[in-house]
Amino acid sequence: MKIKTCEINDLEQLVPAFDSYRQRYKQPSEPQKIEQFLRKMLEQQTSTIFLSYEDDELTGFIQLYPSFSSIGLAPIWTLNDFYVFGGIGRKQTAEALLNAAKDLCKETDAIRIEVTTRKENHRLHKIYRDYGFEKDYKYDYYFLRVNEQDIASKMLK
Repeated sequence: MKIKTCEINDLEQLVPAFDSYRQRYKQPSEPQKIEQFLRKMLEQQTSTIFLSYEDDELTGFIQLYPSFSSIGLAPIWTLNDFYVFGGIGRKQTAEALLNAAKDLCKETDAIRIEVTTRKENHRLHKIYRDYGFEKDYKYDYYFLRVNEQDIASKMLK
């Protein structure tokens, strides 16, 4: 298995996988919009995406966005997208992608990775728990919908 940081020339392989990932969350297939979105993220360096490969075949990805903790006076990373869809050992692939995310945090002196996932996604909850993520019981998650036409925001409720 190989883990690498996504570059522009990887988009041809990543876009179909990202499209499949979004469709799992009941989003329409939009490969052209996805390609534009991911290209912009990579060109502006506003996210970091790690890709997993087995024998030159893409098997998963993880995307993180940088943020900051005012209380912690330090950077943090938000794990926003995580999808393992191929390969022999999915658990090992997931762990390798999470290791890449953790290494990124160490390299950038970040103090933590934050992630939000749907309550019914029990498989992902287990992966996070087994890896060492802690569930936050003190804080509630809120969102403010600013675009009523945004179909992705509708899945939040």
